[in-house]
Amino acid sequence: MEIRVPVFAGRRILKKESLWDIRDYTYAGWQLYYADHTDGLLKGCEIRAEDGRLVIGKGMLKFHDFIYLLMEEEEVAYQPKNRWQVLKAEFLEDDTNLDYKAYRVRFFLDEELELGENQMEMCRFYLREGSALRDSYKNFADMSTEYDTVNLICATVAGIGEKTLHPLVVKQFGEELWNMEEKDQFDFGFCSLVWNTQGRVERKVIAAYLSNKMKKAVVANIMSYDNQMVYEKLENIVDNMGKFKKEKVNTRVIIVD
Repeated sequence: MEIRVPVFAGRRILKKESLWDIRDYTYAGWQLYYADHTDGLLKGCEIRAEDGRLVIGKGMLKFHDFIYLLMEEEEVAYQPKNRWQVLKAEFLEDDTNLDYKAYRVRFFLDEELELGENQMEMCRFYLREGSALRDSYKNFADMSTEYDTVNLICATVAGIGEKTLHPLVVKQFGEELWNMEEKDQFDFGFCSLVWNTQGRVERKVIAAYLSNKMKKAVVANIMSYDNQMVYEKLENIVDNMGKFKKEKVNTRVIIVD
């Protein structure tokens, strides 16, 4: 096997073969690295709500084995409509030009919750008249607030073999779980994984964690849950641990001499 790296130096002629080497080697690296991942969000693409615009940050998306590199931020205008709106990414291929094949992605808002064959969900929201759309969260439960909040729970996120939850959702859960007093070995292990991966936890790992916390739940059954169901199970864990903490505080006996 031979890997050729062009030498950029004075009096050297940059040949077309050298340009091909740069193109193929760089892009092939990303293709190989993410070969086992499903379609969906690979990296970045954080979403901000600013002055009536949704701003999609730089990042990487995968669709039909092609990796789309978003080198610049994208913007989509939004308005309150008193109904659900989904920010979708739509992927198109154009081979009409004889010199190249164009791969395009466009972002747009749609009131139809179902996804087309060439679409993926980035986020959704239900913005009411007179309200402001927010992209920050008070706690894990706040991520599912129905109104006026950027909801990432159902976003299409790439995973190895199976799509998984958005890293920001997993990170928020990990932070809240870490702050709970009554943690067991599974909680500590899951929190460590969240920190090490910046929230990019595979769906099978989340299912295994839930299986241990839910006692009789089978991993295979949890794998069939949609994102909303997985989120609700995680929310129940945080909620139950919070209730246990309150009960513990309320049952303390203060003895006064």
